[in-house]
Amino acid sequence: MKNIIYIIVFVFLLSCESRTKFKKPENLISKKLMVDLLTDMHLASGTLGIKNKDLEKNKNYMALVFKKYKIDSTLFAVSNTYYTSNVDEYEEIFEEVEKRLDDIKKSYQTELDSIIQEAGKSEEKKRALKKLHNQRE
Repeated sequence: MKNIIYIIVFVFLLSCESRTKFKKPENLISKKLMVDLLTDMHLASGTLGIKNKDLEKNKNYMALVFKKYKIDSTLFAVSNTYYTSNVDEYEEIFEEVEKRLDDIKKSYQTELDSIIQEAGKSEEKKRALKKLHNQRE
């Protein structure tokens, strides 16, 4: 009985899978540009809880991303719908986006580590100078 339920659930889930393939739109955003666009969109969406230099928080930067690439949200939506219907292509796009975001994270982590290391050296220098100064007194 249990196996029959599992089979029914499995068949149901398979039948729910969308196999709709949309026709390629005339003004489709290229895969390369889509990777650039999605990378910037992820970066922009990651800033929602962070204050900017003007101390504004929860500012939506998506309009700036669309402006940067000279596209509108409709063109993005049409292209995104097309790519989501072609799972293999969309997976390739997202793998590249994930790689870029990971590279950006590593770059900032390396920079942060060097700043922390430099600050540590500065503290050591300050203590050494203070110790030397105290010895002279």
